[in-house]
Amino acid sequence: MGKSPSDRLRQRLRDVGLRVTPARVAVARSLMMATGPLTHLEIADNLAAADVDKSTVFRVLQDLISAGLARRLDVGDHTWRYEQASSIPADTSGHAHPHLLCVDCGSVTCLEDAKVELKVPKAVGDIEEVILKGHCKPCQDSNR
Repeated sequence: MGKSPSDRLRQRLRDVGLRVTPARVAVARSLMMATGPLTHLEIADNLAAADVDKSTVFRVLQDLISAGLARRLDVGDHTWRYEQASSIPADTSGHAHPHLLCVDCGSVTCLEDAKVELKVPKAVGDIEEVILKGHCKPCQDSNR
């Protein structure tokens, strides 16, 4: 019988050297279940009922980033967003993917399945993030 997703998540935390605490599990699970990047406040609000305070959420996010399980995303709107760096608990490749920042509502959408090709000369350096700005589908539909 295979391990449950919660058991695999706890094991992944142990594998990267983090102690398994209820707060770490809750924050990691929140990132894992999210459909897109979340702000610190969104995560803290989601976990308020579980009695996880904002400062604990912030510390856990920093731990997850240091361990390579989460990424901090800055789309240029002065609000950090967080997402799992890889598919917790399976893959640790930490692959980056492009995001769409809606210029109307400010939502950020992961474009994991989108194929975005950039031809950047090697002399320029390495690209770490691709942020596309445009209109999300709901805003586009409401503007018609």
